[in-house]
Amino acid sequence: MAFAADGRGGDGCPRHADANPSGGAASHGVGLPRHPRASQSIELGGHIIAFELRRSARRSLALHVGPQGLSVRAPHGLPWPEIEAFLHRKAAWIVRHLQRHGQRVAPAWPEPTPALLAQARVVLAARVAHFAPLLGVQPRALRLSSARTRWGSASSRGTIALNWRLAFVPAPLADYVVVHELAHLREMHHGPAFWALVAQVLPDYAERRAALRRIALV
Repeated sequence: MAFAADGRGGDGCPRHADANPSGGAASHGVGLPRHPRASQSIELGGHIIAFELRRSARRSLALHVGPQGLSVRAPHGLPWPEIEAFLHRKAAWIVRHLQRHGQRVAPAWPEPTPALLAQARVVLAARVAHFAPLLGVQPRALRLSSARTRWGSASSRGTIALNWRLAFVPAPLADYVVVHELAHLREMHHGPAFWALVAQVLPDYAERRAALRRIALV
């Protein structure tokens, strides 16, 4: 069931009443992020979810759930019923990930002054120096990141990037990201071999990852 603010919407989506198929009232996404550029809404799993719909020259549908909410990218000319059916097939996944983001805690991050960033580099470099030998790797460079959607990354050239905010989260959670990115210098994927490598150093990595996901970057 879709909703559009102007009755038809920019994508020809009909407007409907706020009710679910069983006749009960649907929840208006209480606790779920509403995308700030929301142009459409749909009822999924008993929730009315406002999301961003973007059309482009792409050839397939794509979903992204982040701190801002749900964003859907669709090909030009793809009929709304096909988009709607796709969202309903992915309903459980969408609601689960939106709830995860809605439950996140947003810390009052400090201002990233030059002095603070220098402090963060010292802290994170020490953790890299500690874990790199345990994984049998040596990064070519450590870069501080200010990304708002990811805690870290690794390149095939041997550079790892760590979000400066990691210096201000509990050390076990920061260590998970450090190990995660260092492990990518040996396994550039998220397959079984990668997670086995992470587990060799941090057997409780799953618990640390779950705790980190409850902290919002923005």
